[in-house]
Amino acid sequence: MSQTIEVRLRLPVRSQIKSAAFPYGVGDIRFSKKTEVETLPKVGETFPMSAGSLTFPCKVVQRNWDEHSSMFIVACEYGGTARISHEDYLTILEAPDWTPRALL
Repeated sequence: MSQTIEVRLRLPVRSQIKSAAFPYGVGDIRFSKKTEVETLPKVGETFPMSAGSLTFPCKVVQRNWDEHSSMFIVACEYGGTARISHEDYLTILEAPDWTPRALL
């Protein structure tokens, strides 16, 4: 049985990449997206996510139940590594299905 979760993605900071939407970078930005999963991923596990036509790995760093929204909030890092290609980075930054949220 599938369930809806909210994924909150942290991208690696890359100062050399600029986007019109994020001219100062994404160090203090998390990208969120609601998605359906068959099995709730555990901390340390990696699972696939998408942004447009791009599929990329997300590594779970934390998961919590949110009473207000009645769903799990899963905090993730991009692939669990700091390496991301220029093209993949811009695809995620500009994807309409991911919502940017400032931490401040």
